Amino acid sequence: MAGLVIGWVSYNVYGKGNDYWNVNRDGWIEYQLLLTNPKEYFTNIFHSQYSQGYSGVFDSFQSFWNDLRNNIITKILSVFNIFSRGNYYINSLFFNFFGFLGHVAFYKIFIQLYKNKQRAVIVCCFLLPSMLYFTSGVQKDSIVFTTLGFLCYAVYKSIGDNNFTAKHLLVIFLSLVTLFLIRSYVLINILPALVIWIVVAKYKLPALTSFVIGYIITGVIFFGFNSIVHSINPLKTVTDKQAAFFTLPQASTQIELDTLHPNLKSFISNAPQAFNHLLLRPYPTELHAKSLLPINIELLLYQLLFIVFLFFKSKKEKHTTDPFIIFGVFFALTMFLFIGYIMPNLGSIIRYRSIYLPFLLTPVICGIGWERIGNLFKIKNN
Repeated sequence: MAGLVIGWVSYNVYGKGNDYWNVNRDGWIEYQLLLTNPKEYFTNIFHSQYSQGYSGVFDSFQSFWNDLRNNIITKILSVFNIFSRGNYYINSLFFNFFGFLGHVAFYKIFIQLYKNKQRAVIVCCFLLPSMLYFTSGVQKDSIVFTTLGFLCYAVYKSIGDNNFTAKHLLVIFLSLVTLFLIRSYVLINILPALVIWIVVAKYKLPALTSFVIGYIITGVIFFGFNSIVHSINPLKTVTDKQAAFFTLPQASTQIELDTLHPNLKSFISNAPQAFNHLLLRPYPTELHAKSLLPINIELLLYQLLFIVFLFFKSKKEKHTTDPFIIFGVFFALTMFLFIGYIMPNLGSIIRYRSIYLPFLLTPVICGIGWERIGNLFKIKNN
């Protein structure tokens, strides 16, 4: 249903020239190519039309690897078109059949941690409005979300069984490859968190302390890598991505973003703004675009829930420091920081942010002592 809604809204509100309908159109073109020139259909995904060939793995525009991310989706849609005849809504149903499995994977993890909070877990894994909306579109967001679900479940199950089986290792490998092909920066950001999570679980280390130490080490490597390997500069890779987004036409939800420079001082000084954009924007007063109103309400609700969590944390809930929960919080905040560094558009920020919300909101909502709040109201009524 959500997939049909995003298809209708994107067409009737934003017109034909939007990401969802454009990629569906490209899928139809690929389907026609399959019928008329099968050889080209099966080989064109490997061709580079750029002078730099196959370099620019992390480039945001004008590179083989950036085009590949969209080309993979159009190839998938071209197969769906055998049955749908190019109908967006039917393609959306096919796409979301697989996308739904990502929600199920996250549910199967969180329900193990919060066995008595089934309703809250269902809400956090299936029904968060912006997450549900953006993971239901025919776009990369759905693939990334589903891949993260499979990856996390395979690692979680392997850790729980104390055995990385061939099946789980295959799922982990395919998930990492998919992230590399669809959104390579997600892979780069999740790898340190995965390694720390596995080490913490294997050696029974204190989760929070281990993640703090692990991320300090990761930060030292990130900022010092170019001093050791001069041909690779992670800082410049991030600043180049920001510069690429600055070249795009201004959108109605454009916001000011300080220019990021490839040095430690710039990354530290820009971090508060990056977190502000991801955790607090859009502000309740930012209604210059009508489409932001539902997001304003949703984000305000999440912020209120976090405040309630701080004051009414459940005394019975012991899973707040579970290694997976700490993994999810560190990974999500790392992604928020990265997106905040490079993205000068609120609309894109909201979309990119949505797929990481379950990592943060599930422990918050499930960790609230709702019975304490209920008892407080009982006392006042008496």
